[in-house]
Amino acid sequence: MQLDLCGIQGYQYNMKLSDYTLLYIVFISIIFVSVGVIMENAHAGAKQIGQKKDYTRQQKIQRGDIVLPKMVTCRLKKRVKTKSGEEVCIYQGQNKTYEMAIENNCPRQYKCKYNPYGDVPNIGSVIDSLNEAVK
Repeated sequence: MQLDLCGIQGYQYNMKLSDYTLLYIVFISIIFVSVGVIMENAHAGAKQIGQKKDYTRQQKIQRGDIVLPKMVTCRLKKRVKTKSGEEVCIYQGQNKTYEMAIENNCPRQYKCKYNPYGDVPNIGSVIDSLNEAVK
């Protein structure tokens, strides 16, 4: 069998069975590669349109981007009333964590930020400044 390749006159080539096999293998491999590329693009994942969304607050906490302060239970230690009727409350938590709050009614306990070995707040100066503000 003689073929005229690429339209070149005077050039003839006799193809053997091994040449057909090689041509068949090249053709099949081209088909597999093109199918693989098409399938890869089809399963490439979600297409991103627009800007990437930011993480939620809970995701940032779990990733360690946001570090929450350690909270402890602080219990009422001392309560003093001012002339205006407000109460100055001192709370104590674990490892001498002290908090001071000025409220109308002091709750018996609440969650406060852990601050170990802190100083006891001076309730006298707070009472004096509140009483002077009323005058």
